[in-house]
Amino acid sequence: MYIPIMKNRDEEMLVMYNMNNYFGETIIPLIEIIKDKYDTKYEIDPKTGDFIYEKKPNRKKRNKIKLPPVEEDIITLDDINKRINGKMAFIDFFRFSENEYDQKSFKGVELSVKLSRDYDYYKKRLLETKKYPTLIPVVSIKSEFNISNYDFKELLDDLRMENKPIAIRLEDKYLDDYHDVLEEVILDEDFIFFDIREKNVQSKFIELEEFTELESNAKKILLNSPRPSSLKNGDFENLELTKKIDNQVAKEFETIKLDGFGDFGGLKDSLPTDAGSNGTGAALGLIFLKNENAFFSIVNNETKLGVRGYKYVRDEIIKRLDYLDENQNCLAIERIKNMSEKYGSWKTWNNITLTRYIQQQATK
Repeated sequence: MYIPIMKNRDEEMLVMYNMNNYFGETIIPLIEIIKDKYDTKYEIDPKTGDFIYEKKPNRKKRNKIKLPPVEEDIITLDDINKRINGKMAFIDFFRFSENEYDQKSFKGVELSVKLSRDYDYYKKRLLETKKYPTLIPVVSIKSEFNISNYDFKELLDDLRMENKPIAIRLEDKYLDDYHDVLEEVILDEDFIFFDIREKNVQSKFIELEEFTELESNAKKILLNSPRPSSLKNGDFENLELTKKIDNQVAKEFETIKLDGFGDFGGLKDSLPTDAGSNGTGAALGLIFLKNENAFFSIVNNETKLGVRGYKYVRDEIIKRLDYLDENQNCLAIERIKNMSEKYGSWKTWNNITLTRYIQQQATK
């Protein structure tokens, strides 16, 4: 089983929508909810029931007046439910500590900030998953967000009222603290995610042995983030299989006798940032090859070009189609082949990396 981890940013949600036919019993996405989506509503004339329009300065056309979003307008889970088209997905209302990521501001993650500071609100939002038969709630235990055994049991009891699976996402260092209560409350249909973050799988040998010996028939999944968040695009090798991303968890989970693994599909585990690149930066393409269990890396180190450097990345991929797309069925490569004049943005190439990775993991 493979668990692609995605934050609910626009590009990752687009990948989820486009790739939902690959999802099923063997590939189930885990969505980290960092922001809410709102139903757009407009100001109405109470007398006529018609929309009220305004004409802004220097504009010829009048526009409807948008109302500010309120809690009742949230459609976050509705939107995800539609995108996955009846498939299963894990829902993690994402919380983080202020030291966990290198953030200068929390713009774009205001929901996560609120979830992190208000446990009752976190619980309320997690319970919203009960309305959706295919959305599986994820109770996450991590640094600064461990909860008492009593609260843990109470939360699971509340979530079980709809009699569907629950997932527990446990940061590796909390296994001992929750070992006994997990054996007590986890059911056979549940999932336990053991999250080692960016750590090397070999360094967690003892903890993984304890995890596999947990007396539970729930599905045991190993999560990690093999692409170090500290690496910049220009740190990667050019025109070779990169050694910067250690993807061995994708193979080792079977040796350890676990039921599956999860990762970020070649992306960083990072939060949105409003720190701009000033139009500069190394253009990076990462094309995963399952038979090598590695990413072929293409880098344009002319950082002054910024996204214009992706022409080089695209051209080098086209030169290697026999190697990178030997079956001529890769959705990401097809998108690259169809590029002309415009070669995409940073977000475009994140989409390509994730799309390619999911499709490769779906191949036998």
